[in-house]
Amino acid sequence: MMQTPTEPSVEIPLRFRHETIDDAPPSGRLSVCLPADLTGNGYPDLVVGGMGAEEVRLPVSLPGIGDRVSRNLPVLQRALWFLEDYVFWYENPGPTGGEWKRHTISRGLDERVFANALFDVNGDGRLDLVVAQGWGGRNLYWYEQPADPRDTWTRRTIHDEFMVYHDIAFGDVDNDGEMELVAASQESKILFYLDLPEDPTQQPWPAECRHVIDEGERLEGLAIADLDGDGENELVAGPHVYQQVDGHWERETLVEEWYWARVAVGDVDGDDEPEIVLTEGDSPHLEPHRPGRVAWFDRVDGEWEMHTLREEMFCPHTVQVADVDGDGNLDIYVAEMGLGTNADPEHVVFFGNGDGTFDERTVARGVATHEAKLVDVDGDGRLDILGKSYEPDQHVDVWYNEAR
Repeated sequence: MMQTPTEPSVEIPLRFRHETIDDAPPSGRLSVCLPADLTGNGYPDLVVGGMGAEEVRLPVSLPGIGDRVSRNLPVLQRALWFLEDYVFWYENPGPTGGEWKRHTISRGLDERVFANALFDVNGDGRLDLVVAQGWGGRNLYWYEQPADPRDTWTRRTIHDEFMVYHDIAFGDVDNDGEMELVAASQESKILFYLDLPEDPTQQPWPAECRHVIDEGERLEGLAIADLDGDGENELVAGPHVYQQVDGHWERETLVEEWYWARVAVGDVDGDDEPEIVLTEGDSPHLEPHRPGRVAWFDRVDGEWEMHTLREEMFCPHTVQVADVDGDGNLDIYVAEMGLGTNADPEHVVFFGNGDGTFDERTVARGVATHEAKLVDVDGDGRLDILGKSYEPDQHVDVWYNEAR
């Protein structure tokens, strides 16, 4: 294992200013965080969704119950789930500032969505929303975006055979020149992809569209990219790389015993080939004896070499690769969850020097986030951050990049 230097060698002039978009979003355990310009005004809006609250606070304390209702009262819990909005979006007010206006996509359907992606499913030039259910669910849906995104989005079922999805992604995974939908079902331990049918409005999509890549692996994190420059895509799924060879899928493992991996891909060392960045996004929450690690992986002489950036973070579930400071080199942004136990979550940028070395800096702290995204929110040419919490508290946030 190689340790990549991360001690700051120079002061990096960067400041992120935090604002709360919504301090009371209408769903618990927020999972979806997808920026996209839905209104066509040139500024990214934000799609958010959730799985419903694990615990629901009541406005008054009840004798023998207290101020919370948990799954020990499943009938009441389910009734409360039906009162939540599961998918909604916030309209960007633009560079003049103002309130982010919330619009509902799906309300009261007990959907409990987790995996998510934006893609033009029906080819009408508008991004549609694809989501899959988390704990307790088996459905993959797509919502057709109407001409005016403030109007009603039509929901259709894509697939309903596997249980619990954490990640989905779109890309040409089988190198046939067509886009596919890749999905990782954690409970069923199946990694598969779906060809898009000629008529994507049929429900569910035909069984012949489905192709299994691997079974027996409980996976998080998906990315589709040409990792070796041969003109064909590979699939990164957790700590594994999959490639189709002579009609069958081969799996190559980057690193053993790397759990709950989040994935990003980009050329962080300037060799004109993308590297793989992994974080252990749910450690130590789900792995109590293993703090969350951050590392990037490069193929050297046919073997994957790990370069560790941090060894002890709290659930670094956010990982993005982009040029944050505008110097032409890719940086790595990582942020921590809160989960009611981490009182001072960090937002860290590993500023790339273009040669595989990094200068590490904490750019924000104190506000937990989950699946945050780097995007230019206000059109000033600088990458900002859009994010939201997971649980137990709920909030949607923006961090404005005020670098000079």
